[in-house]
Parts: sequence; structure tokens; C-alpha cells
Amino acid sequence: MNFRELSEKAVQFREARRWGKYHTPKNLAISLAVELGELLEHFQWKEDGEILRMAEDSVGREAIADEIADVAIYLSLLAYELGIDLDKAVEKKLKKNEEKYPLKTVLIEEITLELGGEVIDVGKEVKSVSQVVKLLGVKPAQVIKSLIFIAAGEPLLVIVDGESRASLKKLREVFGDVRMAKPREVEELTGYTVGEVPPVGLPLKTVVDRRVLDRDVVIGGGGRIDRLIRIKPEKIVEFQRAEVLDVAE
Repeated sequence: MNFRELSEKAVQFREARRWGKYHTPKNLAISLAVELGELLEHFQWKEDGEILRMAEDSVGREAIADEIADVAIYLSLLAYELGIDLDKAVEKKLKKNEEKYPLKTVLIEEITLELGGEVIDVGKEVKSVSQVVKLLGVKPAQVIKSLIFIAAGEPLLVIVDGESRASLKKLREVFGDVRMAKPREVEELTGYTVGEVPPVGLPLKTVVDRRVLDRDVVIGGGGRIDRLIRIKPEKIVEFQRAEVLDVAE
């Protein structure tokens, strides 16, 4: 059942009982708030674990479901009275949310915070190690580069520090035929342009150069050209399930 079908059933129910005259937008909005309050009564003073256990019990689950259903019914009636197609409104709002909170940016932010890292909004485009060094006053070795290679036809994320270059010779010794991905390929494979690529959150085979682990924390791409992240290199290895190899020169 979609919202339109729900509205039709709710309107039929009320009209059969001649309650339509009471359903002004104001009264419906107040009723909606009241029903939300009744839903919250089930949660008041309870910890999350208690609420989840309550929802596992058939009686408790039905009580919560009844209140949620009442909220949905009043919401559909309010939209009906205001001439709002709730299905289209929700779909449109979800699209707005996707634009406001782009997945590729939010995902890296949440992963970084979960790993105990820090997101740095620099307020300007940062595309090179030298720019990061100048902007944050750090040493090049504290900066990491997230590079995309094609190894035997498969994408490979290689992370080296800002003083080093990824060695094709060393990579080929381990992975065979290896080449650096073209900028277009980087975006197609990761969703990020060159300079944005983060060291975490990519579902790619990952190699971290041993020298990166010499630092307590490192600074890498933050999934946006004006954003960086500060994170412990061990967390990168752990999250990406990366191989630690000598691949820099």
C-alpha cells in the first residue's frame, strides 16, 4: 500500500462516519502531534535496549505499531487536505537529500569519525601534497596519496606518503601487469576525481606502503577537493584490509 492508497482508505473511513468536517489542516496537524506524543510515551525513560526488547514482544510490538499507524493515517489525511501527493513529495525530498548529503562525501566522513579520525574542511581546493603542507604546516611524509592503478585488469588502491612515489617496478613484481589509471578511469572506478580519492571507504584491493605506518597520524583525501581527513594509518589498514608492502621509491 502506498500513501495514495492509504489516503483513500482513511478518507473513506472518515466520510462514512461524517468526521470530515472536523479534519481541518490545523486539527489534523494537532492530531498528528498528539499521536506522536502517544508513540513517545512507549519510549519515555527507557534505554534503547529496553525499547528493542519491547518491540520483540508481540504485545509491545503491536502497541507501538498501532501508534505508528495512527501517525501515518493522520499524516496521509493532512497531505490529502492540503492537496499534497505524499508519494511524490517523499520521492522529491529524497532526491533533495541526495543532493544535500552526497553519498561519496557523507560516507567518508562517517567512516573517518567511526575510525577515530578527523575531517578537515579547508575551504579551498587542495590537489597536491605541497598545498597540504603549506596549508596545514605539516611535513610531506605526514601526507598520504591515494593512487589508483590497474593491476591485471583490476583496480588497485595504493597508498604512499607524500615524499614517495609508487614504484611500478615493485608493484609489477607482486601483481604482474600494472599501470596507473587514467583520470577518467579513477572517477569511473571510485566515484572521485583525482585529488579527492580517500584512503578509506573504497571497495578496492588496497596496498599501503610500509613507510606510511611510520607516522602516528596521516592526512589524506577527504572525498571532496576541499576536504581532508586526519587518521591513524593502522586504521586504514584495518578498515581496508590492506596489504602492507614495500611499494614506494
